[in-house]
Amino acid sequence: MREKLLNLMKSEQLTASKLAELLGIQPSGISHILGGRNKPSFEMLCKIVNRFPQINPYWLLGEATEMRNA
Repeated sequence: MREKLLNLMKSEQLTASKLAELLGIQPSGISHILGGRNKPSFEMLCKIVNRFPQINPYWLLGEATEMRNA
């Protein structure tokens, strides 16, 4: 999931703190995932899918290779 978040942040030109702000979560939540300490919750995955509708949810869950919806 770390790589997925990094790819998302790069494609949307976001810092970790800006991503946290857009998702309405604490910056430490993103930091812990990027650091490998935690895995994202289902709630966080839903927030990502809702905030970034252009992102393929199957890519986010690891079942597709294309990051963006067609």
